Amino acid sequence: MVASKLRKGFVAEANRWAVDLRGELGLSEGDPMSPWMLAKHLEVPIYRLSALPDCAEKDLLYKKKGGHDFSAAVCFDGLAAFVVTNDGNDPKRQASDIAHELAHVLLRHPPANPFMEDGLRDFSAEHELEAERLGPTLLLSDYAAVRAHRLIVGGQYTVARLSDAWGLSREVIQMRINLSGARRRLSNAA
Repeated sequence: MVASKLRKGFVAEANRWAVDLRGELGLSEGDPMSPWMLAKHLEVPIYRLSALPDCAEKDLLYKKKGGHDFSAAVCFDGLAAFVVTNDGNDPKRQASDIAHELAHVLLRHPPANPFMEDGLRDFSAEHELEAERLGPTLLLSDYAAVRAHRLIVGGQYTVARLSDAWGLSREVIQMRINLSGARRRLSNAA
């Protein structure tokens, strides 16, 4: 059964994570967050798929499954988490993938074998839904999404230029603007 709805209060909790972690990293609430910086802060190493030793498992990850490339996975060595990312993907895609995996770590989703024998992923639909919301929120808190929208409507940036400046995909920026209510917030402030 696929989870289709986040638990009550999760959206506010996700934004609190995003704001609190910015404070720990010395960022302002309206700054974008680098997932690489966050991973270092959380002491979660990131390993590039291309740098892993050659083995059958690595070959399996490079093969497309259901038309999709391997993006990233959080793995555990005992209680210590680490992320494996497909560094063949665009860096903006990697940012989203790493943030998604760090969301699993922050939410303390229980470790599970991330891969089945055929290379497909094994996951909890509820946990994936939570990580799909928290990951992008870590990258752009509600405050950062409002700032992004202000920069775009003010003409300082296009979505594409802001995407390049902040190292985040246009889709993530647009999604966070939409989900944060940035348009409404700016119009109410005017």
